[in-house]
Amino acid sequence: MEELLFYTIDKNYIKYLSEFESHVSYNKDEIGHSRPYLGIVLKIDNYKYFAPLYSYKEHYRKYKNNPSFFFVYDRKDRPLAIIKFSAMIPITDETNVISVLEYDNQDKKYKDLISAEYRYINSNKAEVYKRANKMYIAVTKHKKNFLKTIACNFKLLEEKCIKYKK
Repeated sequence: MEELLFYTIDKNYIKYLSEFESHVSYNKDEIGHSRPYLGIVLKIDNYKYFAPLYSYKEHYRKYKNNPSFFFVYDRKDRPLAIIKFSAMIPITDETNVISVLEYDNQDKKYKDLISAEYRYINSNKAEVYKRANKMYIAVTKHKKNFLKTIACNFKLLEEKCIKYKK
């Protein structure tokens, strides 16, 4: 299994997909500072999927274990982030909408954080892929379930992904 790198994604592509699907997540821009919209790229079915990474918030503690997300921890077992599989979006090589995150361009505190996230995610790749695939199957192959109500319509987004022109 290959190394999972962190990527940023083009805002115009996010805007385009959100025209068709309300579960596509926007990156939060802060006044004077825009954090990178960070995620990992996974091969699922015949597509690559960008799975966004969200900074940990206290209310995530209440989340019940299911395939829609994956907690990321530091070495002291403190939560750092979640990967939100319910908000993952398809990409193709032709769309050219992702870029590998440039670590050197980040401040030290942020570099330390993403390094810890990177270590945890790559030491748990099998579980990351397992949950992402489970989410994809639950949304695309099953008729009715809770996960469909909180997730992107992956098949619709795959169609729109193919039609996207930068």
